Amino acid sequence: MADFTAYFQILRANEGGYCNRPDDSGGETYRGIARKKNPQWNGWALVDATKARLYGRGLVPATDWLPLSHTLEADPAIGDRVLAFYKPQYWDTLGLDQLTSQSVADQIADHGVNAGVGRAARMVQQLLNTEFGCSLPTNGQQIPQTVAALNAVDARTFYGHFVAMRQAFYHYLAASLAPAPGPELAAWYQFFAVDLGLPRNPNLNHDLDSWLSRTQVPFTA
Repeated sequence: MADFTAYFQILRANEGGYCNRPDDSGGETYRGIARKKNPQWNGWALVDATKARLYGRGLVPATDWLPLSHTLEADPAIGDRVLAFYKPQYWDTLGLDQLTSQSVADQIADHGVNAGVGRAARMVQQLLNTEFGCSLPTNGQQIPQTVAALNAVDARTFYGHFVAMRQAFYHYLAASLAPAPGPELAAWYQFFAVDLGLPRNPNLNHDLDSWLSRTQVPFTA
């Protein structure tokens, strides 16, 4: 069965370390956990204590974000709190402990982290229906039935389709020309627009390469 601790290594690489960019609406961020959006996270006390010890009470200069990240990463207590933040919301909610394919679970979880668990679940259900002949509601619910359907299809084949759908999702969001337009892509764009109700925004194009990099992990098992 899939294991969150295996995905956690991918998550850490994708979400990066400490930053506090003025143009980021989430404000101060560690491992993708934005302080303004998640002020209740119990890891902030440890982050603040480390910052105060190394830099005092002022803002940490951008030149010190990387060394601070290394220091925070070396603290196992902070790592445990990061894991405890992500696993219930982005792994357990999607029933991924019950998936037989680690690679498929990793991609679904990562899309949940990056795009929201509801969207991730609905995209999985849509793909199972249109490409694998399932008859699931595309409401992001009925997770046990969705997991059972996932376990019943060929994992490598589903993985390839889901990666392609994720890539199309990001091209759609950024109002970018996708690399291989065709009937399948048009159907996905229709799903993103009508079922998910997502607008397109060319101002997001600067995020496209970063988003697409999350889909580059090869299938293993």
